[in-house]
Amino acid sequence: MTPRKMNFLFNALIALTMFVLCHTPSFAEPPNLSVLKKELQTYHDSGLYNAEIREVIASAHDYMLNAITENQASAHPKKLAVVLDIDETSLSNYQNIIAREFTANKQIIHENILKANAPAIEDTLQLFNELKKHHVAVFFITGREASEKEATVKNLHQAGFNNWDGLMLRPSNYHKNSITPYKSSSRTQIAKQGYTIVANIGDQYSDLIGGHAKKGFKLPNPYYYLP
Repeated sequence: MTPRKMNFLFNALIALTMFVLCHTPSFAEPPNLSVLKKELQTYHDSGLYNAEIREVIASAHDYMLNAITENQASAHPKKLAVVLDIDETSLSNYQNIIAREFTANKQIIHENILKANAPAIEDTLQLFNELKKHHVAVFFITGREASEKEATVKNLHQAGFNNWDGLMLRPSNYHKNSITPYKSSSRTQIAKQGYTIVANIGDQYSDLIGGHAKKGFKLPNPYYYLP
Protein backbone atom coordinates (compact mmCIF):
# COMPACT_ATOMS: atom_id res chain seq x y z
CA MET A 1 0.00 0.00 0.00
CA THR A 2 1.38 3.36 -1.00
CA PRO A 3 1.98 6.12 1.56
CA ARG A 4 -0.70 8.19 -0.15
CA LYS A 5 -3.31 5.44 0.31
CA MET A 6 -2.22 4.87 3.90
CA ASN A 7 -2.61 8.58 4.62
CA PHE A 8 -6.06 8.56 2.99
CA LEU A 9 -7.20 5.58 5.05
CA PHE A 10 -5.83 7.11 8.24
CA ASN A 11 -7.69 10.36 7.61
CA ALA A 12 -10.86 8.44 6.78
CA LEU A 13 -10.57 6.45 10.01
CA ILE A 14 -10.16 9.67 12.02
CA ALA A 15 -13.19 11.18 10.31
CA LEU A 16 -15.29 8.06 10.97
CA THR A 17 -14.24 8.03 14.63
CA MET A 18 -15.20 11.68 15.08
CA PHE A 19 -18.55 11.06 13.38
CA VAL A 20 -19.33 8.16 15.73
CA LEU A 21 -18.31 10.15 18.79
CA CYS A 22 -20.44 13.11 17.77
CA HIS A 23 -23.54 11.11 16.83
CA THR A 24 -23.57 8.33 19.41
CA PRO A 25 -25.97 9.23 22.25
CA SER A 26 -24.42 9.29 25.70
CA PHE A 27 -26.32 7.60 28.52
CA ALA A 28 -25.86 8.28 32.23
CA GLU A 29 -26.71 5.21 34.24
CA PRO A 30 -29.04 6.15 37.12
CA PRO A 31 -27.91 5.38 40.66
CA ASN A 32 -28.44 1.78 41.69
CA LEU A 33 -31.86 1.35 43.31
CA SER A 34 -30.62 -1.02 46.02
CA VAL A 35 -27.88 1.42 46.97
CA LEU A 36 -30.36 4.31 47.08
CA LYS A 37 -32.70 2.40 49.37
CA LYS A 38 -29.81 1.66 51.71
CA GLU A 39 -28.80 5.32 51.71
CA LEU A 40 -32.37 6.35 52.60
CA GLN A 41 -32.43 3.91 55.50
CA THR A 42 -29.05 5.13 56.73
CA TYR A 43 -30.22 8.75 56.46
CA HIS A 44 -33.14 7.92 58.75
CA ASP A 45 -31.41 5.59 61.19
CA SER A 46 -28.37 7.84 61.63
CA GLY A 47 -30.55 10.51 63.19
CA LEU A 48 -29.85 13.02 60.43
CA TYR A 49 -33.46 12.94 59.23
CA ASN A 50 -34.82 13.79 62.69
CA ALA A 51 -32.12 16.41 63.18
CA GLU A 52 -33.15 18.19 59.99
CA ILE A 53 -36.82 18.06 61.02
CA ARG A 54 -35.87 19.54 64.39
CA GLU A 55 -33.98 22.36 62.70
CA VAL A 56 -36.91 23.32 60.46
CA ILE A 57 -39.47 23.12 63.27
CA ALA A 58 -37.22 25.21 65.52
CA SER A 59 -37.08 27.85 62.80
CA ALA A 60 -40.88 27.76 62.47
CA HIS A 61 -41.21 28.00 66.26
CA ASP A 62 -39.03 31.12 66.45
CA TYR A 63 -40.84 32.69 63.53
CA MET A 64 -44.23 32.05 65.14
CA LEU A 65 -43.18 33.42 68.53
CA ASN A 66 -42.09 36.65 66.87
CA ALA A 67 -45.38 36.83 64.97
CA ILE A 68 -47.36 36.21 68.16
CA THR A 69 -45.43 38.89 70.05
CA GLU A 70 -45.94 41.45 67.28
CA ASN A 71 -49.62 40.58 67.02
CA GLN A 72 -50.19 40.98 70.75
CA ALA A 73 -48.57 44.40 70.65
CA SER A 74 -50.68 45.50 67.70
CA ALA A 75 -53.54 47.93 68.13
CA HIS A 76 -55.54 45.68 65.84
CA PRO A 77 -54.52 42.07 66.56
CA LYS A 78 -55.34 39.45 63.96
CA LYS A 79 -56.61 35.90 64.23
CA LEU A 80 -53.40 33.95 63.65
CA ALA A 81 -53.33 30.48 62.16
CA VAL A 82 -50.84 27.81 61.17
CA VAL A 83 -51.42 25.11 58.55
CA LEU A 84 -49.90 21.66 58.99
CA ASP A 85 -49.73 18.80 56.54
CA ILE A 86 -50.20 15.35 58.11
CA ASP A 87 -48.09 12.57 56.60
CA GLU A 88 -44.35 13.04 57.20
CA THR A 89 -45.14 16.42 58.74
CA SER A 90 -47.31 15.63 61.76
CA LEU A 91 -47.44 11.82 61.60
CA SER A 92 -44.64 9.47 60.60
CA ASN A 93 -45.29 6.57 58.24
CA TYR A 94 -41.66 5.48 58.17
CA GLN A 95 -42.25 2.03 59.66
CA ASN A 96 -44.70 1.24 56.88
CA ILE A 97 -42.44 2.83 54.27
CA ILE A 98 -39.41 0.77 55.29
CA ALA A 99 -41.49 -2.41 55.62
CA ARG A 100 -42.53 -2.13 51.98
CA GLU A 101 -39.02 -1.07 50.92
CA PHE A 102 -40.03 2.42 49.77
CA THR A 103 -42.60 1.14 47.29
CA ALA A 104 -46.38 1.21 47.46
CA ASN A 105 -49.55 1.72 45.51
CA LYS A 106 -52.69 3.67 46.36
CA GLN A 107 -54.46 0.66 47.87
CA ILE A 108 -51.59 -0.23 50.19
CA ILE A 109 -51.30 3.37 51.38
CA HIS A 110 -55.06 3.48 51.98
CA GLU A 111 -54.89 0.29 54.05
CA ASN A 112 -52.05 1.72 56.13
CA ILE A 113 -54.02 4.91 56.79
CA LEU A 114 -57.03 2.91 57.97
CA LYS A 115 -54.86 1.25 60.64
CA ALA A 116 -54.64 4.69 62.30
CA ASN A 117 -51.41 3.80 64.11
CA ALA A 118 -48.86 6.28 62.73
CA PRO A 119 -46.90 7.92 65.58
CA ALA A 120 -46.50 11.65 65.97
CA ILE A 121 -43.46 13.47 64.71
CA GLU A 122 -42.51 14.73 68.14
CA ASP A 123 -41.07 18.08 67.14
CA THR A 124 -44.25 18.95 65.25
CA LEU A 125 -46.40 17.81 68.17
CA GLN A 126 -44.45 20.05 70.53
CA LEU A 127 -44.91 22.98 68.17
CA PHE A 128 -48.62 22.20 67.91
CA ASN A 129 -49.02 22.27 71.69
CA GLU A 130 -47.04 25.48 71.96
CA LEU A 131 -49.25 27.15 69.36
CA LYS A 132 -52.41 26.09 71.16
CA LYS A 133 -51.06 27.58 74.42
CA HIS A 134 -50.75 30.90 72.59
CA HIS A 135 -54.26 30.57 71.15
CA VAL A 136 -53.04 30.22 67.58
CA ALA A 137 -55.47 28.30 65.39
CA VAL A 138 -54.08 25.14 63.81
CA PHE A 139 -55.55 23.63 60.65
CA PHE A 140 -54.60 20.33 59.04
CA ILE A 141 -54.72 20.24 55.25
CA THR A 142 -53.91 16.77 53.99
CA GLY A 143 -53.77 14.89 50.73
CA ARG A 144 -55.63 12.05 52.41
CA GLU A 145 -59.07 11.46 50.92
CA ALA A 146 -62.35 12.38 52.57
CA SER A 147 -63.17 8.65 52.87
CA GLU A 148 -60.20 8.36 55.27
CA LYS A 149 -61.44 11.04 57.66
CA GLU A 150 -62.51 8.75 60.51
CA ALA A 151 -59.18 6.93 60.60
CA THR A 152 -57.30 10.22 60.30
CA VAL A 153 -59.14 11.84 63.21
CA LYS A 154 -58.57 8.72 65.31
CA ASN A 155 -54.87 8.64 64.48
CA LEU A 156 -54.35 12.34 65.22
CA HIS A 157 -56.01 12.00 68.61
CA GLN A 158 -54.05 8.88 69.52
CA ALA A 159 -50.82 10.60 68.51
CA GLY A 160 -51.58 13.53 70.82
CA PHE A 161 -52.96 16.14 68.42
CA ASN A 162 -56.12 17.45 70.06
CA ASN A 163 -58.36 20.50 69.80
CA TRP A 164 -57.25 21.56 66.34
CA ASP A 165 -59.36 24.11 64.54
CA GLY A 166 -59.97 22.37 61.26
CA LEU A 167 -59.21 19.28 59.19
CA MET A 168 -59.42 19.43 55.40
CA LEU A 169 -59.16 16.30 53.30
CA ARG A 170 -58.89 15.91 49.56
CA PRO A 171 -62.29 15.37 47.91
CA SER A 172 -62.73 11.88 46.50
CA ASN A 173 -63.56 13.35 43.09
CA TYR A 174 -60.35 15.40 42.94
CA HIS A 175 -58.38 14.20 39.91
CA LYS A 176 -55.91 16.97 39.11
CA ASN A 177 -52.30 16.00 38.53
CA SER A 178 -51.06 18.22 41.36
CA ILE A 179 -52.25 18.53 44.94
CA THR A 180 -51.36 22.23 44.94
CA PRO A 181 -54.69 23.66 43.68
CA TYR A 182 -56.62 21.78 46.38
CA LYS A 183 -54.26 22.84 49.16
CA SER A 184 -54.14 26.44 47.97
CA SER A 185 -57.94 26.67 47.78
CA SER A 186 -58.18 25.14 51.27
CA ARG A 187 -55.94 27.88 52.63
CA THR A 188 -58.15 30.40 50.86
CA GLN A 189 -61.14 29.03 52.78
CA ILE A 190 -59.27 29.51 56.06
CA ALA A 191 -58.41 33.10 55.12
CA LYS A 192 -62.06 33.76 54.32
CA GLN A 193 -62.86 32.80 57.91
CA GLY A 194 -60.84 35.81 58.99
CA TYR A 195 -57.57 34.06 59.80
CA THR A 196 -54.10 35.21 58.86
CA ILE A 197 -52.07 32.12 58.02
CA VAL A 198 -48.66 33.00 59.40
CA ALA A 199 -46.94 29.68 58.65
CA ASN A 200 -47.58 26.72 56.38
CA ILE A 201 -45.57 23.58 57.18
CA GLY A 202 -45.27 20.54 54.92
CA ASP A 203 -42.87 17.91 53.60
CA GLN A 204 -43.65 18.46 49.89
CA TYR A 205 -43.13 21.61 47.87
CA SER A 206 -46.66 21.06 46.57
CA ASP A 207 -47.83 21.60 50.17
CA LEU A 208 -46.35 25.07 50.21
CA ILE A 209 -46.73 26.73 46.83
CA GLY A 210 -49.93 28.47 45.84
CA GLY A 211 -49.88 31.38 48.27
CA HIS A 212 -52.25 32.28 51.12
CA ALA A 213 -49.59 31.96 53.82
CA LYS A 214 -46.96 34.43 54.96
CA LYS A 215 -44.18 31.85 55.10
CA GLY A 216 -43.69 28.19 54.20
CA PHE A 217 -41.47 25.69 56.00
CA LYS A 218 -40.31 22.62 54.07
CA LEU A 219 -39.55 19.49 56.09
CA PRO A 220 -37.25 16.83 54.60
CA ASN A 221 -38.82 13.85 52.85
CA PRO A 222 -36.67 11.84 50.42
CA TYR A 223 -38.96 8.82 50.70
CA TYR A 224 -41.65 9.78 48.18
CA TYR A 225 -42.74 12.66 45.99
CA LEU A 226 -46.16 14.23 45.50
CA PRO A 227 -46.60 16.77 42.70
